[in-house]
Amino acid sequence: MSDNVCTGRWIARGLMEAGGNDGQVRAKGKPRYTPEQLKALDEARFSQKTDAINRRINAVYFWGLGLTQREVVRLAHVSPNTMRFHVRVFETDGLAAVTDDDRHGRPSALAAYEPVIRAEFTARPPATVAQAKATIAQITGVKLQDTRIRLYLRSLGMKQRRLTPIPGKADPAKQEDFKKTLWNRCWTRPDPASVRSTSSTPPTSSLAPS
Repeated sequence: MSDNVCTGRWIARGLMEAGGNDGQVRAKGKPRYTPEQLKALDEARFSQKTDAINRRINAVYFWGLGLTQREVVRLAHVSPNTMRFHVRVFETDGLAAVTDDDRHGRPSALAAYEPVIRAEFTARPPATVAQAKATIAQITGVKLQDTRIRLYLRSLGMKQRRLTPIPGKADPAKQEDFKKTLWNRCWTRPDPASVRSTSSTPPTSSLAPS
């Protein structure tokens, strides 16, 4: 099921709860936006690439119709903070800013040193996370936890590999000699005298003579 279908069902259920059998919300208050703004929001609120963007546009749309904050939160399935934030974004920067999905996290403290760190690790790859942590701290002065170091190394395209011992070079002549004498070391020929003495012994019976 696509995100747009899920959002459509949520909003449709909310519209019926609000009393609009024809698919329209019955706003009790005065519209806060112009008819042109409401039309643009109405056309965009079901056609976005993610469910989160659809819900935030619906929140702005319901707010523009004149609904209360409680009604908007219930119908659009967003938090009050999300609703207030995107209303401010729409009123300040327009609809394009609300539909923008270009999310930028907090910049990393190592971003400015990435070329130096990459060159260092390319020339001398760290053997352990502890060694990478010490090298990064020496270059940047930034001390991070081991988990952050692992994530940063993965962002650089580095992978942790397990080392296995490499067998030493064997002497082919000694190997062939070992194969020839292997059975001689594991098995010895029985003594013929003991075999004859065992075979010449008459059988005994536990039954008494009749």
